[in-house]
Amino acid sequence: MTNILVVDDHPFFLHGFSQYLENGYDFTVETALSVDEAIAKLDSVRPDLAMLDVSMQGGGGLRVLRHMRLHYPDIPAMFLTVHVEPEQTIEAMRLGIKGIALKDSDPEVIINGMKTILAGGKWFEHSVTEPALQYSVDKPSRTVRSDDLLTKREMEIVELVCLGLRNRQIADRCALTEGTVKIHLNSVYRKLGVASRAELIVKREGMRSTQS
Repeated sequence: MTNILVVDDHPFFLHGFSQYLENGYDFTVETALSVDEAIAKLDSVRPDLAMLDVSMQGGGGLRVLRHMRLHYPDIPAMFLTVHVEPEQTIEAMRLGIKGIALKDSDPEVIINGMKTILAGGKWFEHSVTEPALQYSVDKPSRTVRSDDLLTKREMEIVELVCLGLRNRQIADRCALTEGTVKIHLNSVYRKLGVASRAELIVKREGMRSTQS
């Protein structure tokens, strides 16, 4: 018998879906109504497949999935939900989710997805993956920080500029020539898209506030 863990905080759906799995297929079903109960069941049951609702209190299916990847990376997981945001889909895929299905899908479609995952494959509904793909194309992967752009020496010079030091003073502090300081500053201006010391100071203070 294949053991399935179904995690959902709606008792009516949880009971109905569990009965459907047990009555029509070669499945035994364990259930959990909360994230904490799901984590406890994983520790005691070790299911062949965990089916997780995304939108539960206490972190939802993503919190359970993170726990699984840390402690039980070999147990496959599938999201079964009414709606999943593109950001959640992308994070779930990064965490190794094997499938995502919508609760209003035909039950046989969901069963086929479960069987595919249990056989070692992956199964995702197009209505879930297409918005996630578009989101990943439209949204930059991360915010670029000034620390990612500048060299260690350039960052040192920026900090001294922000302290009010002039080029000559910076050159003495860093054991450089004044001309070398100007070269570094020109590189900083180009990378950060500023044209003056005043703009550089404003830009740096803004980046500090977003990084804190």
